Amino acid sequence: IEDIETRFNRPRRVRDDPNVTEPSGTSSIFPQLGKPASALITFPLTDMQKLQAHRYVLLNCAVVMPFVDEFRQYIRRSSRRRPSPTEIERRVNKEFVDWFQKRIMNPDTIDTMSIDLKFFARGPSVVARRFTAYNINGSKFRTLAREEGLRTQNSGVFLTSKISCVTSSIDGNLRQAE
Repeated sequence: IEDIETRFNRPRRVRDDPNVTEPSGTSSIFPQLGKPASALITFPLTDMQKLQAHRYVLLNCAVVMPFVDEFRQYIRRSSRRRPSPTEIERRVNKEFVDWFQKRIMNPDTIDTMSIDLKFFARGPSVVARRFTAYNINGSKFRTLAREEGLRTQNSGVFLTSKISCVTSSIDGNLRQAE
């Protein structure tokens, strides 16, 4: 039975082990997964894209969650009236990135902060990397433009996340959406 090849013991069709000899310069929280299967294309991020990427990473990282909760408490304490959950989330989305950077880079407490938190406080680079094909989990994913004319298509990459939102301006109730 040990000599029978199954999908569990069969070697992968796509080699996607990251090249560990190259220094990645990334946080230990986000290890490099997969391997690029195309040339590297760099492009500049606009200020809005940089802010959106920074906000997304901060609000979806478990290491930063205690600071998000601390900021929510700060909003509740500093408000003259009791803020609604919608108002709290609006302020978190608008002000947390700046508050977090000041909180982590505070000269009085900077020595007690981990390298990863300092890494997060700095924010993303002004340039991003793009690949037209990427190997991960034994599969090769390509952009729509790259796979045009190919028989097999595998550009179906998506990201699932949870976010607090208000469905309309009339209904001010905060809801969790995916």
